[in-house]
Amino acid sequence: MIRRALTVVPLILLASVFSLAAQQSEIADESEAQQQKHEAQQVPNVAAFDERDAAEVLGTIRDGLESHTPSRFLSAFDADRMDGFLNFKDQVQAYFAQNQNIRVNFRIIQTSAENNRGFVLAEFQLESEPSRGGSFSRHHGQLRFELEPGKKGWKIVNLDPRSFFS
Repeated sequence: MIRRALTVVPLILLASVFSLAAQQSEIADESEAQQQKHEAQQVPNVAAFDERDAAEVLGTIRDGLESHTPSRFLSAFDADRMDGFLNFKDQVQAYFAQNQNIRVNFRIIQTSAENNRGFVLAEFQLESEPSRGGSFSRHHGQLRFELEPGKKGWKIVNLDPRSFFS
């Protein structure tokens, strides 16, 4: 009888181990599925890039300029994926130092999406007052923006011409 009990106990323990392993596997699978769902919600759908997305990003640029907040302006750009970002940042800082009371008008001319990127062609007009006084100056031109999706939405990875904000 004792011998039979000693044989059954390891079998029960083995069955318990397999049951726990199966439960942990299910929990891991659910956790992984939830993580993938969360990540999918964080990265915008490239096929869905449209004028609304473009207006949101360009609105961030406008808000940063008009509130005279360089960090807000630069938040529309992806510092890690934009070539020459540090030089561009210096250029933008200099623009803010030289100008105040900035007003912005923009009109989106065209948007498109291709190869995991969004493209925007927009007409911009800037009016600003020099920081050292003087009359308002106007600057206008067409800008081409290249955007990529990220965890916090669409971010600009290229701008042409970059000299517009100088």
